[in-house]
Amino acid sequence: MTARGRALAILLGLAVFVAGWVVFVAQWSGPAGAGSGRRGFGVAGAKATGLGAFQGQLLIWAPGGFSDREVELVRDSTRVAAISAVRTGLLPVASSRRRGYRVVPVEAMAVDPDAYAAAAGRPGAKLVGMLDKGAVLSKTGAALRHLQRGGRLRLDGGPSLRVSGVVDDELLAGYEVALDHEVGRRYGVRRADYLLVLPRGRLTGLETAMRGLLKGRQVRFAVAGDQRFLRGDDGVLPLGLVKARFGEFALPSLGRGGPDPAWTRANLVTGRVPLLGRVRCHRLVIGDLAAAMNDLQRRKLGGLVDAADFHRRGGCWSQRLLRDSHGRLTRHAWGVAVAIDVAVNPAERRPTADQRLVKAMAAHGFTWDSHAGGPDAAYFEWVGAGA
Repeated sequence: MTARGRALAILLGLAVFVAGWVVFVAQWSGPAGAGSGRRGFGVAGAKATGLGAFQGQLLIWAPGGFSDREVELVRDSTRVAAISAVRTGLLPVASSRRRGYRVVPVEAMAVDPDAYAAAAGRPGAKLVGMLDKGAVLSKTGAALRHLQRGGRLRLDGGPSLRVSGVVDDELLAGYEVALDHEVGRRYGVRRADYLLVLPRGRLTGLETAMRGLLKGRQVRFAVAGDQRFLRGDDGVLPLGLVKARFGEFALPSLGRGGPDPAWTRANLVTGRVPLLGRVRCHRLVIGDLAAAMNDLQRRKLGGLVDAADFHRRGGCWSQRLLRDSHGRLTRHAWGVAVAIDVAVNPAERRPTADQRLVKAMAAHGFTWDSHAGGPDAAYFEWVGAGA
């Protein structure tokens, strides 16, 4: 090949690579920090990628997940042909970062291999052999860990898990790691977050039966194609995608402390935002928050936001918001969630938000969790265009 031919081949290769990368970013990302007037991939309400997984399955979710007794009630219903309980939690993956910040939080699911593979359908057939032999990583999880099949996922305290496979994110519902349910139990991944159920008979009949069985629970249903990933927290970015976009940090432990200082210095900024004043947020999100508040101000809807309450009980990033009442990490730890008007959402009331505020926030990539209760009902999280 001539020098000119080699040069053309290299340029063609680069063009293909760049085109592929643009498609990847457009699919997995929205325009964080782009402000208004830019549109991109939005997680909330987006369609599945097309693996054909979980066809015919009904997802059942309720705040706080399900007890073992509730799982048994659903399993034993005459309306249920098959069930897979998906248990979720964080794994304490060992960090190589500075002393005192030993743990990287990794979002994991734990399932019965046979039941989950059956629920996933044909694309999930290979999971049975993989889950029996070790940890299965999503593509995003593998990229974050710099691991591939045959590698070792080292947990804080010494034990490690063999990586038995890497699969499409959709197959693991956006979770970074999947484990056999017995293995997951050993690492604290115990409570069923959501259920995948194969109906016996009509779908509407199953939904009615489930509401009757789970009396008093705020139950939500979904089927494949309703949302980007068929999982419980459908309206927000899976943690793996949050970390891929906004950076991954280490913690002193899963139960205490905040992000390591190096991540904090590189990613958090403080700036003045219309209506709210000084706000500390992730550098890629503060522009979208400012644009949303500017829109409200321009439309003379500033009265929808209580700046004093925002600084007293709400906020974006602050030490008091990093963990919820159970000590679990919130998206505030990344500076990509905002609590606005906490005062109008006390714990004893149903969640409420003025739809003009919800729409203004959504126009700039923030989704409102209408399933939350108490102070969490004031919670908006950045998910990208289309929120």
